[in-house]
Amino acid sequence: MVTQRLGRRNGRVTRLAILGAVAAFAGGAAAGAAPWEPPDDVATRPPVDAGTTSIDLRPSGNLHKELGEPAGLTTATGEGVYFEITVRDIAVRTSCPGRGVQAPPRHGYFVVVDLQASMSDKVEEVVGGADVFMPLTADAFAVVAADGTRTTATLTDASWSCFEDDALAAPFVGPGETTSGSVVLDSPVASGTLVYAPGGVGWEWDF
Repeated sequence: MVTQRLGRRNGRVTRLAILGAVAAFAGGAAAGAAPWEPPDDVATRPPVDAGTTSIDLRPSGNLHKELGEPAGLTTATGEGVYFEITVRDIAVRTSCPGRGVQAPPRHGYFVVVDLQASMSDKVEEVVGGADVFMPLTADAFAVVAADGTRTTATLTDASWSCFEDDALAAPFVGPGETTSGSVVLDSPVASGTLVYAPGGVGWEWDF
């Protein structure tokens, strides 16, 4: 099944179509553009994930990753890695330095995700010149508790103000860009599963 996310950056609309762990980037010039449809051979290929030779597919449909293990998106034919993300560490805190004001987490805990992400400068050749990006803001992530409760409202004033800008990863990563730093989620649980699936299907890490 193909899931799509509409994202805006610099006033332009970008579609990211993700098919399981096999992903192709598709750009649209306007929100009213016709939906992108993958070729038949893409739909019949098994999942391919950058940076691994084994697949740990969870019931959620996401691929499970260990801390420090790269995850990424390739073309349908597996010819290159066009987006890669590595979650290097996940720390749970009840306070943080703050931007001059120490605001407590609204939901109970700060989940501080230390990551690195990059996108190939060749991705626009695949898309055809569209403005492609992957979001790295807190609301691009979700937290799933042990009982299956999913929290997507992870971006709050408290989580945003947790660290100064120079400690944070960039909110988006685009072609030819690499970013590293923290993303802070406001979470109701101190342990569970971190999910990054901006197109509906992606990866998850236990913490």
